[in-house]
Amino acid sequence: MTAPRTTAAPAVDVPTELARFLRTRRARLTPECVGLPRTAGRRLTGLRRAEVAALAGISPEYYTRLEQGRQRRPSPEVLDALATALRLDADGRGHLHRITARPVPPVPSTPPEAPQAALDLLRALTVWPAYLVDPMRSVLAWNAAAAWLVTDFGALPPHRRNLAWFALCDPRAKELYADWEAVARGNVHRLRNALAGRTGEEPFLAELASSGGELFTDAWNEHEVRGPNTGHKRLNHPEAGPLTLAYTGYLLPGPERIELVVMTAPAGSPEHALLHARFGS
Repeated sequence: MTAPRTTAAPAVDVPTELARFLRTRRARLTPECVGLPRTAGRRLTGLRRAEVAALAGISPEYYTRLEQGRQRRPSPEVLDALATALRLDADGRGHLHRITARPVPPVPSTPPEAPQAALDLLRALTVWPAYLVDPMRSVLAWNAAAAWLVTDFGALPPHRRNLAWFALCDPRAKELYADWEAVARGNVHRLRNALAGRTGEEPFLAELASSGGELFTDAWNEHEVRGPNTGHKRLNHPEAGPLTLAYTGYLLPGPERIELVVMTAPAGSPEHALLHARFGS
């Protein structure tokens, strides 16, 4: 349901991407959070290279080569040791392995087809807002509750049915999401995760960089990565007013990595009553 995407010539540089990721992760750790003493007069807020190397059980010289982009593909064992030393979560650990793996094919020129079983499940979720989304944040299918809650995806041009574009570039998103900046940044972090190790540039990413402003640039340069997760969305709905819904992303089996996102509300809550009154049979 989205327009075809094309990719440019390969441009991913593994050592550079790895170096930047390691530097940003190191800068966010303090000696105290990894069990190291803080020496008197220390000015550096993050960890030193030698400290990360010691925690990972590798030589300072080897780690320096990694951060300088002079070491292309460390072993899986070294990557796991670095992930542990840098206190990476599951998304960060997976990202570290993906950006150093063998080159991943470019982003497909067209979004994947949603499995029929997933479409059937989506239609059955009449009360709960739900949609199917690919790794590039393109919305492949949605139910009526999602169209009412977020936006009428069917009224958008096919190439604009994208959660990252909506969050960053559609002015309605700022009004809808109470935590708009966090939502926008989260979409950028999902895109960085999806593009890890890809061998080509993604024109959609360049378009977002041009239209998304400083927020996109800042979020991209944070080198944060996220995968499917759970949490809460706080919305200021133009018709229903303030709403808080829980969301869960379910990753479907298959290489396309399509995700089913479902939003729910606990029984007895105003949101539960509202959605059942509006979309219940």
